Amino acid sequence: MARLSVNVLDFASKDQVSHFKEVEAGVKSSGTFLEYQRTRLQATRFRGMPAAIWEFRGKGRARWFRAIDLGFGKEGDKEYAIYLSAPEDQWSRYRPIFDKVRDGIRLP
Repeated sequence: MARLSVNVLDFASKDQVSHFKEVEAGVKSSGTFLEYQRTRLQATRFRGMPAAIWEFRGKGRARWFRAIDLGFGKEGDKEYAIYLSAPEDQWSRYRPIFDKVRDGIRLP
């Protein structure tokens, strides 16, 4: 039930926080979660590029999930996103995987 993904978009957002707010609105309206709680959404930098980090928790039909998403890239260039979600009761087991992927990612 854990999910890890690394995505590449052709064009980076002008503002990753605004981009995540748009994605968040879709998550809220999709009915994916019975309840949704943002725990963090803030601008940051990653490897010298503009970035945002978004963390949230959501209640599915049977359990709570947690997720973290790091989006980064220079406007007009590629945008990258590293995403991890897992059942909340297993979060401490899976969260370090996100850090390993984030720290080990090699960009062209």
